[in-house]
Amino acid sequence: MPRPHILYILSDEHAGQAMGHAGDPNLRTPNMDRMAVEGMSFVRARANCPVCTPSRGTIFSGRHAHAGPVQGFHDVYKPAAPSTATILREGGYHTAYFGKWHCGTVRDQIPPEVRRDPDYYSVEAAPRTPEFHRGGFQDWYGFEMNNAPFKGFYYRENDIDPTRMPGYQTDALTDMAIGYLTEYDREHPLFLVLSVEPPHWPLEAPDAYMRFDPASLRTRPNFGGKPDFRERLAAYYAMVENLDWNIGRLLAAVEGIGGFQDNTVTVYFSDHGDFMGSHDQMEDKGHPHEESTRVPAIFHGPGLLQAQGGRTDLFSLVDMAPTTLGLAGVPVPEHMQGTDFSPACRGEELDGPREVLLEMVGAPRVHFDYADWRGLATDRWKYAYYETGHELLFDLWEDPYEMRSLVQSHPDVVRDMRTRLLKLLEATREPYFDVIMRHGVRPDGPVMNVSRRRRDGISPPWNDLIRND
Repeated sequence: MPRPHILYILSDEHAGQAMGHAGDPNLRTPNMDRMAVEGMSFVRARANCPVCTPSRGTIFSGRHAHAGPVQGFHDVYKPAAPSTATILREGGYHTAYFGKWHCGTVRDQIPPEVRRDPDYYSVEAAPRTPEFHRGGFQDWYGFEMNNAPFKGFYYRENDIDPTRMPGYQTDALTDMAIGYLTEYDREHPLFLVLSVEPPHWPLEAPDAYMRFDPASLRTRPNFGGKPDFRERLAAYYAMVENLDWNIGRLLAAVEGIGGFQDNTVTVYFSDHGDFMGSHDQMEDKGHPHEESTRVPAIFHGPGLLQAQGGRTDLFSLVDMAPTTLGLAGVPVPEHMQGTDFSPACRGEELDGPREVLLEMVGAPRVHFDYADWRGLATDRWKYAYYETGHELLFDLWEDPYEMRSLVQSHPDVVRDMRTRLLKLLEATREPYFDVIMRHGVRPDGPVMNVSRRRRDGISPPWNDLIRND
């Protein structure tokens, strides 16, 4: 059999709990559910660095953000850095990218059309991605970020100015990807990425999907009580259901195109999650909690992968690149730090990792609650060490909604997790956090918050350190 085509459907900010087969009682996601039943879903999959840019660098490099080609929110994919695309190209694949990239923002690369129409384009969000920051993808229909799903655009190949999309972004990008697959006539197997922003904020969906009654939503036990949280969650759910419909359209196209039917692996996943009201946080991420780090990770390939439903392996996004190479039959280079889960996708035995490294690297610093930290998740425990020396510890078996930190009551577990984390950081070439963890000093306080944004976040350091002015 020829090497399979591989399609990524990559969304932004889709919490892994927010799907029908993942147990969400509000959502109807028949296509995601079908992919999981006919293929397999890693039901505990996590983003290693839960914010857009470094997470995407981890996805395409197979390296943790602190030791990879994209080491923070404003970093770029280094021009000479190997990627899933460059390695697959060496293995005989053709590559194409559609949609959000967010790994190549150079702030002065603002083309004339963007400057001419600031009412349509956000200058901050719309710079043109330089060719050598595109991760080695050949056919390019991408953009850095948009954050306006009804005012979409993309940069076509080497065009200087962007091209506008009609209608809603997820619908338009899916149309483009389907058109590309329909016309694809190369002999090379294809690696195509369809990367959509929704359900990332702003929370806007086509009217046909705004079916949810906010008052009737069944929310998680750790859901907050701010007045507009339910309305915003209802819009988020509408965006997820629209995305599911588009996934169904893409699957139907694959099944109807000769050369793709019976020889395509489709992977749906997200770059990170979103609190969406849990822990009293909304439209935010960046912390080690499950709503922020848990993501969908569904592999579908009838005739190629074994139908298994849900698997509880400790899969994370650093494993996406080596697993993709394994599915393509391309050797995994030694510089990748993730695990090749392709044997598990085929139903074979796999002795997978016993722990997952979590981290925030190069936090955006848009407000005090964004801080750098390093963390570790095992089958039972979740531990994190923040840049101020504060720590978190959750027992995921007894407290799956992470409502009680056990740092004070379980000092032995804290010591063990801290030791394990230090060893893992050493193994993955941690540049500095090991110094903080071993030799750090507690900062003096108080620190004055002069922002209009009041201190109401989730970072454990701030309650005893930050004082609102």
